[in-house]
Amino acid sequence: MLNILLNQMAVMINLIRNFIITSDAWTGNIQNEMDSRYVEKSGLTNLFTEHKFWGWAGLLLIFVAIAAIFYFQFQAWEQEDQEKNKRLTPKQKEFIKFLGKASNQSKGDQATFKK
Repeated sequence: MLNILLNQMAVMINLIRNFIITSDAWTGNIQNEMDSRYVEKSGLTNLFTEHKFWGWAGLLLIFVAIAAIFYFQFQAWEQEDQEKNKRLTPKQKEFIKFLGKASNQSKGDQATFKK
């Protein structure tokens, strides 16, 4: 019985020692990461500090590309709307005008109720 207890204690002591060694190595790595002498090399930062022209030219190029995407997408939507309006029959156009007038009239009626 005493022998089993001593074996279990030895196993526990060994486990605790391994845990302490592992945690000490891990905390040592954290300390190295927090070291103030650590300098990270960043290509993007170097692009704007060392090669200012190419950094800003690239940024401008990205902006122009995104603006062009939006411009042409809005043009496509506008063209779809115009084609859709061309396909309406005269009766449908008359009905749309009627709905617009009715909507404006109901807005006017609501304004008089609020007064």
